[in-house]
Amino acid sequence: MRALIVALAIAGAAGAASASLPTVNSGEVPIPAPTPQVPDGAREQAEAAIKRDLGDPDSITFRAVRAMEAKTVRHGPFEKTIDGPASVVCGQYKWQDRAAGQSDYYWFFVAIKRGHVLWTAFDMASSEFDEAYESCKGAELTHQRLTEMSGSRD
Repeated sequence: MRALIVALAIAGAAGAASASLPTVNSGEVPIPAPTPQVPDGAREQAEAAIKRDLGDPDSITFRAVRAMEAKTVRHGPFEKTIDGPASVVCGQYKWQDRAAGQSDYYWFFVAIKRGHVLWTAFDMASSEFDEAYESCKGAELTHQRLTEMSGSRD
């Protein structure tokens, strides 16, 4: 009986000692995966898509455009999630309405995956639905966040 108690004590001490040592598999040190970067040309592709959708590319100017790479995107709360990486481009555009003589800045949102535009959204003065602003806000790319990131108030 005494031998059994001594054997259990030795085995317990050995197990506790091995649990406190870090494990290294064949000398490899884990390296975190790189943070996905927004592909070159995503901003230009997003601006071109908005100009195309609005139909008057000569009267559109952009400001406060920011992009991020997302793990997943979804076009609305009831839509299926699309696995990324996907580029999300947000910002503001000014569309000079020649007929009304108006000019103001409105929000736009573009989702891009592997160089293909998944969807665009843009807000207008005449619309009651602010899909672009809400989407940019959800991606934390609204004006408040843009001001913090850029240090400017444009």
